[in-house]
Amino acid sequence: MDKDPFGNLLEWGAVLDQLDELNQKGGLADCQAGLIRILRFKGNWRLRETVLKLIPKIENPETRLCEAVLAIIMDDNIYYEARILASEALQQLLAHCRSRQTDRALLSRVPVADQLNLLMKTPQPPIFFNAVENCLQNLK
Repeated sequence: MDKDPFGNLLEWGAVLDQLDELNQKGGLADCQAGLIRILRFKGNWRLRETVLKLIPKIENPETRLCEAVLAIIMDDNIYYEARILASEALQQLLAHCRSRQTDRALLSRVPVADQLNLLMKTPQPPIFFNAVENCLQNLK
């Protein structure tokens, strides 16, 4: 699962094509290291948004992937649309973890609720506040 086939992220057109192909073949779960690298890459919003829309399909997310998505939610320097997409993706990833007994430890290793509760204590735009609140509700 440490596969990263994406190469140079500055060639984003080719990366988008690879993401589409992996999505169609069901190979996204095998490339979580590469997906994390894309999520951390600040050079292209389109790549980040595409990954945030695709990763909810991953039924066996690694801890690092959940942490990377949570980092986007928590980053005040990232625009709200991406943070909202990240909160929706995180809901799905954690739902997949909850449904599998063996991955319940993931939920305790990633302090999702603690960080999201801290975020809720600071003023946020209503649409982002609602997305974070929905994510918290789904954790319960």
